[in-house]
Amino acid sequence: MSAIAPPSGAPSLKWTAGVGAGAFGLFLLGAVVVEPALHRAIAPGDAPIRVHDQVQGQGQVVTGEPVVAGRYASAGSETQAPLAIHAEGGVLTVECAGALTTAPHRLVRAGDKASDARTFARVMGAPAAAQIEIRRVTDDRDSRLCGGQAVGWLALAVRRDGFVLMPVRQGPPPGALTNDERLCAARDFSR
Repeated sequence: MSAIAPPSGAPSLKWTAGVGAGAFGLFLLGAVVVEPALHRAIAPGDAPIRVHDQVQGQGQVVTGEPVVAGRYASAGSETQAPLAIHAEGGVLTVECAGALTTAPHRLVRAGDKASDARTFARVMGAPAAAQIEIRRVTDDRDSRLCGGQAVGWLALAVRRDGFVLMPVRQGPPPGALTNDERLCAARDFSR
């Protein structure tokens, strides 16, 4: 077996292996330590939620499996009167109106399309990485959430202190193939 000397100026095998191991170590350090720290530093805090360029409430939209139960109220605006809802399981009862009975459909990210023109994040004022729960309305008994139109779907972005609710008129579920006109005004509800 004969060894061939590398050409002058070429790095040795030990040096190349050392540099490779060092680079891999730096990669692991970045992935395990630096990236999570940066993520915590830039994650949104309890900032106001904006819907249609108006501050609608406080709190951070959460992920996981939060439960919406009890009485919630929305503040009024120039175009919407204040509204109160009582949530119990899959039933949302609108005070001084009717009720909606819902069933789970699916979970999506707020960065996904709510309609052919807008994302859930844009319509509901939620961070793009937030979880949005889509619920199918099985019974709309005069809820009046969609300007007199029957509601077919609800999109919920849940916060620690409430939720953002966007009703969608009857038809296919909200998504990239949904017309923008089927989306009703989002409302922010707090305890």
